[in-house]
Amino acid sequence: MNVQNRTIFEGDNLYILRGLDSASIDLIYLDPPFNSNRNYAAPIGSKAAGAAFTDTWTLSDIDNAWHGEIAEREPVLYQAIHTAELTHGKSMKSYLIMMAVRMLEMKRVLKPTGSIYLHCDPTASHYLYIHQT
Repeated sequence: MNVQNRTIFEGDNLYILRGLDSASIDLIYLDPPFNSNRNYAAPIGSKAAGAAFTDTWTLSDIDNAWHGEIAEREPVLYQAIHTAELTHGKSMKSYLIMMAVRMLEMKRVLKPTGSIYLHCDPTASHYLYIHQT
């Protein structure tokens, strides 16, 4: 294993995941953006005042290489993402591509006895489930 036990990472997990050995992680917890199509800002006067983020996704927000990577590794998943685009629009497709490339890496690094805890809302939760084969 190339990471010490009980290491906690925060931030964009894709680059961290790609540096981890396969089947080396016991537990993954993630709290990604929800694709709520809203802008958020901390209230004035709070300790986080001035902090803000946009939870809206477009195709320009994702790396074009991810399309091909998902289509090659998981063609059925890519087709499901395309279907989600037809039903929910390009924002959902963009969000699902961003999440899929990361979740495929999580599946790779997770031990067979490991667990993934994903904090998400009902907007895309049914699309984020990856069946363990």
